[in-house]
Amino acid sequence: MKLTPGAREKTFGKEPRAVPATLRRWGVGDSQLWIGVVFSLCFLALALHDVDLTETANTLRRVNVPLLGAAVASFVLSAAAKSIRWQLLLAVRKSPSFARAFSVLSVGLMVNAFLPARLGEFGRAYLMGESEADSKAFVLGTIAIEKVADLLFLLLSLAVLLSQMALPEWLAGPARGTALVIAILVPCFVLLAWQSSFVLRVVEQASRFVPLRWREWLVGQTRYGLASLVVVRRPRRLIGLIGWSLIVWLLSALTNHLAFLALELAMPVWAPLLLLVVLQVGVAVPSSPGRIGVFQYLTILTLALFSIEKEVALGYSVVLYLVVYAPIAVLGAWGFGHEKITWGRLVEAAARFSESRKRG
Repeated sequence: MKLTPGAREKTFGKEPRAVPATLRRWGVGDSQLWIGVVFSLCFLALALHDVDLTETANTLRRVNVPLLGAAVASFVLSAAAKSIRWQLLLAVRKSPSFARAFSVLSVGLMVNAFLPARLGEFGRAYLMGESEADSKAFVLGTIAIEKVADLLFLLLSLAVLLSQMALPEWLAGPARGTALVIAILVPCFVLLAWQSSFVLRVVEQASRFVPLRWREWLVGQTRYGLASLVVVRRPRRLIGLIGWSLIVWLLSALTNHLAFLALELAMPVWAPLLLLVVLQVGVAVPSSPGRIGVFQYLTILTLALFSIEKEVALGYSVVLYLVVYAPIAVLGAWGFGHEKITWGRLVEAAARFSESRKRG
């Protein structure tokens, strides 16, 4: 796949120069990555503290392989459901094939999982914008809608959990923060969707004071970005967005539940949902690529609420980690092949695109 600017997008100024070192572009050498590594090592030390690894090994030997396979299948189905949801959002302008949506999303999941700075989202916007000759600003807008939908279901999940238990303080604090973010984001998205013409006029008026080529770029990108919010004004598409988001969350919780069954852990019916919420909120915790350490410690902390021994909880965290991250790696590798792009070239392109969004 040839990485050239999207056919329908205008740029301003000179094209950013290619970076001399891809690794430097995604964080090696700057503080973000190393802070994440330190956090991961600290959490890994906490996860392994006072653990009898022999007992953990015994726990892993008890794993039910067919149920483990079912958990992997559930995770893959959740990724497929995310792809269909994304197709629905992209169809406002041009609907890609399921294979294209699934492969690009798989690449994004892999980049997010193994690189810092959430470059996977920019990689998705870049790849889909290139492959479908569409605006990357529009594609990035559809990804933002996905995130808002997931935040809403996170809040709904917290409400369900509150009806079953009192949240521990280490979760209650982040939950309140999440609720505040949603209270700000949702009205903003609704306002932008229903007053898009007014917003565009404001941008056009404000951009009169910048050079003409910058003005054209700014107005064009704003128009494309606002176009992605049309789904909020179309009841059928909005219902589809909510329905597929619900399926994504149910399949994600089912993945946790099947992993519990694979290790013969009898847990309350809402325990998989609690673990899903904890791990979703835990994305905000700085960590090294792959979230090793943070993933294990948060899982152990959650299972401790159900009096699960630390050795068993550590074993479960290893199983669930493999259930989630092994398919991400395999699907991501397939996605790179399907899109005919190398890891290095995508990361460079995503980094450039990310920087251009910040400058714009």
